[in-house]
Amino acid sequence: MKLLKEIYRILKQIFYLPRYLTNLLFGTFYYDNFLAKSKIKNSGNLPLNKKVVIFLIFPDRGLAKSHLRTLKYFIRNNFSPLIVSNLPLSKENKNLLLKYCWTLIERKNYGYDFGGYRDGVLFLSEKIRDLDKLILINDSTWFPITNNNSFMDFIDNSNLDFIGATSHYGFKRQRLTSKKTSLSKPEFNFNNKNFHYASYALSFSKKILKDENFLKFWKNLRLSGTKNLVVRRGEIGLTQYVVKNKKYSHGSFINSEKLEDILKNFSKETLLKISRETIIENTSLKKFKEKFIKNADSFSKDELIAFILIQVSKQIIVFSLIKFLIEELKFPFLKKMLFKLDKSSAEDTYKIIKGLDIDIFDEINSEIKTNKDLSRFLSIN
Repeated sequence: MKLLKEIYRILKQIFYLPRYLTNLLFGTFYYDNFLAKSKIKNSGNLPLNKKVVIFLIFPDRGLAKSHLRTLKYFIRNNFSPLIVSNLPLSKENKNLLLKYCWTLIERKNYGYDFGGYRDGVLFLSEKIRDLDKLILINDSTWFPITNNNSFMDFIDNSNLDFIGATSHYGFKRQRLTSKKTSLSKPEFNFNNKNFHYASYALSFSKKILKDENFLKFWKNLRLSGTKNLVVRRGEIGLTQYVVKNKKYSHGSFINSEKLEDILKNFSKETLLKISRETIIENTSLKKFKEKFIKNADSFSKDELIAFILIQVSKQIIVFSLIKFLIEELKFPFLKKMLFKLDKSSAEDTYKIIKGLDIDIFDEINSEIKTNKDLSRFLSIN
């Protein structure tokens, strides 16, 4: 079976090689000289302030109330929204969005979120050095899912130049052990090859915006229609640009580097609860969790923390620890992908949204009901 899978993988790579090479070498040229000509730009009703949020949307089932919730949040915090839609909008949706933005751009969906972010940043190119703050955010999450959260306070008061809501691949990925005595805490390192701040929410200080190399990064960003290339060049590339430039400070709202210290502040009973409530989709990681969780009552606090951190190192924190993040750390984001992973992940995530404020639950629940991709694992009225 393993041999057949390997043969299939190699044949698949050969089949897609021409498309891969085309994306690799000519993606940005193709977009800038052909696809970009179909962009539509509209001026919105709001003025341009010193703080701008580029809100990237993909409204494949039309505009949702959650889109307006996100926009209203940033408007309350004195941001001028620059909306970039990776799909054409209906006249009704367009007219509605224009009430809540400074500028609206409709574009072809090439380059995924970073393709849209790039168009937004380049549209701002003549004004960007005068801005105090720039935030990039997309609609892959529901945000904000709490009426009172400290996300904006963190951005305003942290004095960090580059901020993500969360980061990925900071923990060393170690082999899953089958022995309790071999449970060890994975080390966190910003210099890990694939470390990056997640692209669903990123913030940049004036210091970065004034640097001409920031605009150069976006101008030279090689676009692609292949997702893994977008992640490598966009998410990872942008993070590495900042991290390797020692003059910029960086961090995240949920600081995974300090996650061990955060967990130490909780009782053993709470750590047991966190361990049981992790959301895991990866098959081998599920088996790992199932093996140890039945005897987790006998674990020390230190062993429970190691058990939790190993799961985070293998599956991104906004999946694995989302219940803990929302309930204990007041995390204001919820990834929509959680409803698409598998049945148990969808059901566990649905339990989480039932604990949110009723207006937010109703909003998300209504969106789930009308979206087969979000509701296919659920049985809801």
